[in-house]
Amino acid sequence: MSNSRGGWGSSQPFTANARGDYAPRGGRGRGGRGYRGGRGASSAKYTPPPKPDIVKHPLGELLQTLQVSELDPETEKLSDAVKITDLKYVASYNWMNDKTPTIMVPGNPPAWTPVKEAQRLKEDNGQYFRDPNGARYPRYPTEPAVQAVLTSQPAFPTSDIDIFACGSTMGNLLRFVRSSSKAFRFSIEVVGNTLFFIRKENSPKELIEDVRGFGHSFPEAYTTWEKEVKGSESHQRLVQYDFGGFNCLMRFECDGYLKDMETSVDTQNHTLHELSNGHNLSKAFEAASVSHTLSDVDEPLYVKEGGFEVPQRSIFDLKTRSGKYKTEIDMSDILPVLWLKQIPNFIIAYHDGAGLFQNIKVRDIVKDVQAWEQENASAIKRLAVLLSKLTKIAKGDKRGLLEVYCPSDRLEIRRQYGDGSNSLPFSLRDQWEGSSGQPTYLSDSDDGEGKIPHHGGYSFSYNDSDDDEPKDLTGCSDSCGYCGSCSY
Repeated sequence: MSNSRGGWGSSQPFTANARGDYAPRGGRGRGGRGYRGGRGASSAKYTPPPKPDIVKHPLGELLQTLQVSELDPETEKLSDAVKITDLKYVASYNWMNDKTPTIMVPGNPPAWTPVKEAQRLKEDNGQYFRDPNGARYPRYPTEPAVQAVLTSQPAFPTSDIDIFACGSTMGNLLRFVRSSSKAFRFSIEVVGNTLFFIRKENSPKELIEDVRGFGHSFPEAYTTWEKEVKGSESHQRLVQYDFGGFNCLMRFECDGYLKDMETSVDTQNHTLHELSNGHNLSKAFEAASVSHTLSDVDEPLYVKEGGFEVPQRSIFDLKTRSGKYKTEIDMSDILPVLWLKQIPNFIIAYHDGAGLFQNIKVRDIVKDVQAWEQENASAIKRLAVLLSKLTKIAKGDKRGLLEVYCPSDRLEIRRQYGDGSNSLPFSLRDQWEGSSGQPTYLSDSDDGEGKIPHHGGYSFSYNDSDDDEPKDLTGCSDSCGYCGSCSY
């Protein structure tokens, strides 16, 4: 097995196996071609996501249509260099393998622990969700991220955040401005000063079709959940940075971290422009696996403390590919994602076509991402212009409940259909807006296991005096297939 380090990038969702459980380590899944639902993608033919179902889930009133050609940086008076700057780690959390929806804050990613001797792995055999947060917590998929932020930093300046996005929503916009977009759809809600971009599939339990290869079995064997976070399913990370005049909070799934690069958290906040090269790999350890259980989404969200923060410079993204034909991985779809998430390390594992991995490269891709940024400066400026237009439209709308729909050749900004849906429970929205000074818990005591129930469960209302809060939270069929009350 060869391990090399040089310059290179990717990522996305996660998994439920044939029983309906999450497949082994699926939550840390390495998605093929931008879908984290299948950890390092295989050499199998790429299956695009299904188009948004606008018959089952109708579109709302059209407010404005945008073409790429209309996104003129000159009209927004942008500076010559539009880049990501002032990167800060904010919070993180692990989805836990519990019967109730549970996150561990800050959690930590699985460690890169390559096996001592390469063994032939079994091909992936399971079903994998496109959106792990939506599948695990369909009522308010954004709530776990917000809870992680406010748990880690109770005094976090929420009013400073202009855009709260994820790798999927911002990635879709980036593809659009690069004229390489496929159909997509996501919701927008204005909460205080912040635009929340909420990922939206046709169903929270939508699966990635035709999963093949070794994109889940490889990380299962070559990365390890450490004892502090045993029972984890996935690691979600939130970073803050300035882009195009906007203060952005970005959530994404992290495939793992390199233990030899773990340093003090105080040194972890560097943009890819500031990171240096030349780090050594950690030594190999035996891989470990855990069993997995699908949480009961009718339960409220629980938050427990555990794990440890890891520096941004140590995290990596992972892909697998067949090396049968001796062709290098195409990085054109991967570098943009790494740029958005500011991930500095990339692991590409080539197999012989039958599950034997003897060519594994661990690379510092900082320079490659910087080169991509320079080569795509025009598209990056168009992304900043697009964010400016979306902000003006959303903040000018009375309800502040919009959605973005792209049939592929244009972008439609619409009001959400009907009454729309909120991204957060009302009590948590109040906290984000700054109307309450302290986190609101259901109880001052935990459940005896260090877990505190937070907002967002199906089985009860948090504030009986709040007429706007849905009272019947048990009416979701199939864990919410857009029941009208849920964010999904």
